[in-house]
Parts: sequence; structure tokens; C-alpha cells
Amino acid sequence: MKKSLGRTVFIFLLLFSYAHAKELASYKLYANKTTAYTKEAITITFESKQKDYTDNMMFSLEPKKSSDYKIILLNKEVDDKKKHHSSARFTYLLFGLKAKNISVDFDFIVRTASDKAVASSFVDDHDDSIATQTHDTVMPMKPLNISIKKLEHHVDFVGDFTLKAHITQTKINQYESANITYTLQGTGYEKQHLQPIKEIKDVTIFSEINDLYKKNTKDGYAIKREYIYALSAKQDFTIPALYLKAYSPTKNTYYTLANPKHSIKVKAIDTAKLLDNDEYPSDKPFIDISTLKKYFIYLLIFFSGYLTAKLKTPFFRKKEYSKEYNAINKAQNPKELLFTLINLHKEKIFTNEVQLLEEILYKNAPHNFNVIKKKLLKKV
Repeated sequence: MKKSLGRTVFIFLLLFSYAHAKELASYKLYANKTTAYTKEAITITFESKQKDYTDNMMFSLEPKKSSDYKIILLNKEVDDKKKHHSSARFTYLLFGLKAKNISVDFDFIVRTASDKAVASSFVDDHDDSIATQTHDTVMPMKPLNISIKKLEHHVDFVGDFTLKAHITQTKINQYESANITYTLQGTGYEKQHLQPIKEIKDVTIFSEINDLYKKNTKDGYAIKREYIYALSAKQDFTIPALYLKAYSPTKNTYYTLANPKHSIKVKAIDTAKLLDNDEYPSDKPFIDISTLKKYFIYLLIFFSGYLTAKLKTPFFRKKEYSKEYNAINKAQNPKELLFTLINLHKEKIFTNEVQLLEEILYKNAPHNFNVIKKKLLKKV
């Protein structure tokens, strides 16, 4: 009798919780395709709209991690201009990594705060501001089921790409280098750790990768990248032909990115002729200016990519995000800090920290709150 009563109470509470969640907000989750090939770009969209107009409302959506797929937040649009009528739209880019029926699951939380709580919260960068107190409701979410099919052939790329090569010269001497640049451009899923030139016997190879453009889009990774090589040797050598296989989902066709081989002629230099047996200075300059210029240009190209990636200006960034720094610094517990990040629309920038804070709140994870807060302060 007691067991039956307990089960009845549990079912009642479950139904009540579900009904309450439905009254808080309406929402839907969908994908632009339910069948795709491995590593084909899939767009997932989530839309939510406030139904209970009593309090202020915010929406938090976090995809669950899985080795079956790779998912990236593309965009989050929030419309809260009309009081107590908030709505949000999340857009994700997903790649299925395994040929199987995958289940894409999300954690969806609705956060509400009264007008009084918001009014007592921080305003701009006032020193006496405090974090807003919210009431959080975990909403029931059905996972997306997507069928991932195996490609008929092994490929290096899935998407629409081009690969071009430019070589400066094919005749050099022993003290010069043959410079060749491969330019990869397109949209889709790129091959990881691509090396157009790997090893060539008795050839010294210097290489550099320069990202000219890189952005996540609904069609996949949009990139334009240069693979820059300088090759030197004491005898003739050949740069091998390059063949990369690819599949285009938009055209439903397999294709090959091909570049021909290049034969490099190396002219030997008699070192004896380089010695000056005359006691007086020669009329010819000691350093070949043209050769020096080539090396200078080569080094400039190589170090420009490195310096662009490494040199930053945190001074200006710190000034720009001073308000965010003050708001984060005032948060006293995981709940306040999580709300602050969401209220500042920074959750997609600090996804790792948001996940750790949610694990503390909803899974009692033993993460250190102060350590998370210090990392955030350093980043802003």
C-alpha cells in the first residue's frame, strides 16, 4: 500500500513538474537534415519563447559531449526588448564522426528573476552592484536523432575545396631554396594536420602554415590557408605530386584535389672559386644582394604568420571589458557567477567555465569556484 502510494505521488510530481515547465516557455529543436554522411555539415536550431510573463526570463542551452559527433555554437540571438517577453534562438554546427544513428542531447535551463531582483542587481559598473538572484528550472528535452551514413570511399575532405600551388623557381644553386606555397580554400570539414610535403630524401625542408581566413559557418569550416615551404639540397630533387580525395555533399560527387610534381635542378658551386686569392679587395661584392633579398623575403613571410598569432594587445582589451571584469568579480557563488556570464551574453565565449559552473550547481561536482572565477578574471 505504501509503495503504491509513493509511486502515485512520484508520478504526480513528475507530471506537475512537466506541466509547469511547459507553462514557463515554448521551445523546439530541429535540424536541417536528419540523414547525412560522416563529417557532412548539419545545422541544428533551437528556438525558445517566454510563456509565463510574471518575471524576467533567460535561456541556457548546452549540448552534451559525445565521441559520435562534434558540435559548435554558431550564433545565439536574444530578444528581450519587450519586458517579460523574452525569446532566444541558438544555432549549432554539427559533424557526425561515426557511421551510425546518433543521438544529440542538450541541457536546457530556464532562469527567471523578479523585477525586484533585477533592480537590486548591478547597473553598469557601479561598485555597489550585486549579482541577480534567479530561480532555475531544468526543462525536459528530447534528443535529436540523426542517421549518419558511411562514405563509399575514403576521403581527406568533405565539402567544396580547391588546392593550388605556386612555385617561385625550379632552378637553384646549392645555397638557394626552392619556395613553394600551397593554398587551400573552401568550406566543409578539413583534413586534420595536412602536410602537402612530408619528407624528401637529402632535402632540407622549412615549413610554415598561415591562416588567411577561418570561420565557422552553417556549411562547415570556411577557410583559406597557406602551406609555405622552402626546400634546399646539394643535388637535383623532385617535389612529389599531390593527390587528395574529397566528397562534395552539395554536388553529391567525389573529386580529387591534384597538383603535379615539380623537378628542381640544383647547380653545384665550386667552393674553390669562392676563395679570394688576391691580396686586394675584389670589385665584386662579398655578399650576393639578390640572394640575400630572397632569404629576407622568405624569413619575412615565415615570421609574419608567427608574429600575427603571438602578438596581442591586452591593454586595449582590458579597457574594453572593464565592466565585465567588475561584474564577474562581484559574483559570490557559482549561481551568481553563472547568471552574470549569461546576462553579459558571454556564455558562448567561456563555454568551459559555464559547463564547470553548471556541473557544480546541478551535479554537485567538486570543482573549485574560486579557481574558475580567477580564470575568468584573467580572460577578461
